[in-house]
Amino acid sequence: MIDSDEALYDRLIVTRAKKPLHANPLSAPDVSGEGKNPLCGDRTRLDIRLEGHHIAQISHHTRGCAICAATADLMVERLAGCSIEQAHALSGRFSALLRDGAASADSLPGLAELGALQALAPVRAHKARIRCAELPWIALKEALSHVRN
Repeated sequence: MIDSDEALYDRLIVTRAKKPLHANPLSAPDVSGEGKNPLCGDRTRLDIRLEGHHIAQISHHTRGCAICAATADLMVERLAGCSIEQAHALSGRFSALLRDGAASADSLPGLAELGALQALAPVRAHKARIRCAELPWIALKEALSHVRN
């Protein structure tokens, strides 16, 4: 059995933190958002290019712990091509995975829609690290708050 600390730093999380696939800067993004955690210094910036109400391109620049960096990279990968409405729904599902799913994450509705982000489920057992995983989503909400209906 894998202990919770080993599960917290799953191979996918470590790999994406060390070598992110979606951390290339976007020139002339339509909207940007930033999440900061002054307590630990984690910081994520998202740049988004829109086509109508869909995310055509999205990238991140993250300086932070492995959980924050991996979440940002996996989130960006998952959100590419999504509508703004879908992005908000995924944000809610991810939050539920970390906060409401402590007893049985497998039974949460829509969990499969999170894709590889499910690898971050063990974070829920480490309350102090939940903020690290949510920081990129905070940056997303800020960026999307600048989108006009």
